[in-house]
Amino acid sequence: MVEYSDPEKTYSLEYPEGWLPLTHEGLTNISLASLTTGGYLEVEAYHFSDTQAPLPAPERTLAALIEYERRTHPDIGSPPIRHGFRNAAASAYSQFTRTETAVPKHATDFGHARAWVFCRGSVQVRCVYRCRSEDATTDDGDLDVIINSLVLNDTPRVSAEGFAHYYFSLLKRSRPHVSTRPPDGLTLTLSDGQTILLEHLYNHYLQEPERMDELIEKHINLLDYCGDDVPDLTNYRMIRRQIYPKIVRAPNGDLPPHRLPHWPGLAVGAIVQGSVFTYGVGSERLRAWGFSSLETVIEDALNNLYRLPSVPPRGLHDNDGHTRAVSYVDHPLSASFTLFDDFYQTTAQNLGAEEFLVGMPDPGCVSCFSDDDPRFIVQHAAVLRWEYHRGIERLTDTIYLVSGATPQDVRPYDVLHCCPRKV
Repeated sequence: MVEYSDPEKTYSLEYPEGWLPLTHEGLTNISLASLTTGGYLEVEAYHFSDTQAPLPAPERTLAALIEYERRTHPDIGSPPIRHGFRNAAASAYSQFTRTETAVPKHATDFGHARAWVFCRGSVQVRCVYRCRSEDATTDDGDLDVIINSLVLNDTPRVSAEGFAHYYFSLLKRSRPHVSTRPPDGLTLTLSDGQTILLEHLYNHYLQEPERMDELIEKHINLLDYCGDDVPDLTNYRMIRRQIYPKIVRAPNGDLPPHRLPHWPGLAVGAIVQGSVFTYGVGSERLRAWGFSSLETVIEDALNNLYRLPSVPPRGLHDNDGHTRAVSYVDHPLSASFTLFDDFYQTTAQNLGAEEFLVGMPDPGCVSCFSDDDPRFIVQHAAVLRWEYHRGIERLTDTIYLVSGATPQDVRPYDVLHCCPRKV
């Protein structure tokens, strides 16, 4: 059995080895595909806040799902809904079977469905299984194991805005002169003009909500070292050996002066590395240095990246000893290694392939893997996407296909359609 919990830790479950996790770019929900029937179980979680309408009863939600299905397939009739209570959660269950359309293009038309809705506190989890009608009962044993292992967690979480203002209140109490301006979103401006981004701290809190006060206290204590952390940030000559390129998410629209294009959805930024904190290089800081764009300093940043001690990749091998994946995870700027001139050549040689896939869930992780086994692709991509959604400093859950040494040779890869391409 494999244990899984969703990125927001709303629920957890276990599934057998014969099921394959499918993930969708940009979404936190998961589908488990049966390797026996080709059917799949989709699991979606919803967290209702106090400001929203009351959490609907599970039977009401399930009735709405069935009614939506009946609009397209009225022949399913009105299947009965059973009520229950398990693991401190109220539940509703129903199933129906219809005959699929006998046309080749409808080969993925699944006529058999089983559906569950669970509610506990402010959490609702919906599970819908679909397969061909001829396989209606084949996966029932595994499905019962999965559903019976489902546990809901309705622990309330503080919103990003509430977290930032709580941080500010504790900061004002313990360090009254450090900051006098309330936070703007998750950005806090200190009295000396420095900005502190609380996004990473908030993501850390989401992973360990019971440690909120401890995490904030440790972060506030680090602010005491800001003054002595780095040399004068206004003097480029003094900090030029401490500037490094960093891969970041690209904004929508045109790139600002402090960003350069990289791969689709990603851009190159720069940071100044202090002994305690890292400091972003924005347009204002560039202007203070007398520069109009990041292009002026990127060569220094890349030279510093090349000066870093060599970081060997970690390899993942199959039963025959062939390398399936190489990952760089032992440096906070691992994703920036994709900027090296020999990145493509070295990775292609390590994997023994002319093209390969790359995932970068956070700036400290870049994983490159072979694209010749659909099952491995789906499994490894799912792991990388889970790492992204669970991460503290998130980069991207996109999987890229790299077929050459230039940015033009890189494009997003559709993981869910890899099997037909390779069979």
